Amino acid sequence: MSQYNVIPTKKFLKDMKYYVRKKNYYKLKDDMDNLAEELEKGNLIGDEIPDLKLPEEESSYKVRMANNTTKVGKSNGFRIIYYVVKNNSEIYLLTVYEKADITNVDAGEIRQLIKEYCS
Repeated sequence: MSQYNVIPTKKFLKDMKYYVRKKNYYKLKDDMDNLAEELEKGNLIGDEIPDLKLPEEESSYKVRMANNTTKVGKSNGFRIIYYVVKNNSEIYLLTVYEKADITNVDAGEIRQLIKEYCS
């Protein structure tokens, strides 16, 4: 299994800060550390996002994660979207959001995040 470099984007860090400081979801950092460890090992967890029209060695995934601060399960917890550049062994954490705040991020928004924060 290959090793990946996990890189949080400015957008991701801003989103994390919002949930930890403003909403007081203090367990989110620990949960994200666990996710980052899995990603570093090359475990591309979550569902691959279709129809992004990315180059062959690139893909993006959405992970459902429980909100352990409020004891909310995966279905109503957090969503993390990340972007993988396999030939560079890089994973960019694009955004994290609570399902209650945003129901879905469309393909155009994901492509824009990749363009803005990963090139």
